Amino acid sequence: MKKQVVIIPALNPPEQLIEYVERLLDKGFPHVIVVNDGSNPSTHYIFNELQNMEDCTVIVHNGNKGKGRALKTAFSYCLNKFPTIEGVITADADGQHALEDVCRVSDFFAKNPNHLVLGIRNFHEANVPKRSYIGNTITSFGFYLLFRSKLQDTQTGLRAIPFSHLERMTLLKGERYEYEINMLIYAKKRKLGIREVVIQTIYHNNNKGSYYRTIKDSLKIFHRIMAGFFNFNRQFKKQLKQAGDFDE
Repeated sequence: MKKQVVIIPALNPPEQLIEYVERLLDKGFPHVIVVNDGSNPSTHYIFNELQNMEDCTVIVHNGNKGKGRALKTAFSYCLNKFPTIEGVITADADGQHALEDVCRVSDFFAKNPNHLVLGIRNFHEANVPKRSYIGNTITSFGFYLLFRSKLQDTQTGLRAIPFSHLERMTLLKGERYEYEINMLIYAKKRKLGIREVVIQTIYHNNNKGSYYRTIKDSLKIFHRIMAGFFNFNRQFKKQLKQAGDFDE
């Protein structure tokens, strides 16, 4: 039995999500949390099927609040319901994360439980959509420029996060995709080690189902990187003090 809960934020997911969750549970994950982030009524039957599964919880947002908020909602739920797990694994609902890659990240995290583990893709492969390549190039360059840390995939949604850091991560700013970069900034500032695990680079239908807005979201993330670097004393200290986890 694995010791991480899997979290899947979902906005209008494909029907294949049902089988995906079933297979995750079959692989030994103790629980899967799916956040319905304001999906269309036409997809509600998918969430109903998931809710009827043993060891699967569906949390519903009344309206689309963004991926960052969906993750924070699930983190808060885990803090209350699963206090004995070693961490959580976040995965996307669109089929980009193969089951074997989720397990690979899980197994690596089990051996490195005090690290933030990222499942990284190869953006130089021929099947990578141009907008995905551009978005990751912008954010990876910005992160390296300011933090002198080379991360191949700053936007990956497949991550393993130690339980001991979940409460503080619920206090980080960001409601959409910029929240995931805030995780990385937090890890650097808190000296939480970041480890990378190579995963398959999977895109379905040229990633047309993605809700990532290449230019708008990338610039928003880049701005978030800049703010995280220059305004740490004002923003992050305040957030960590609220959690009672910062010493002057």
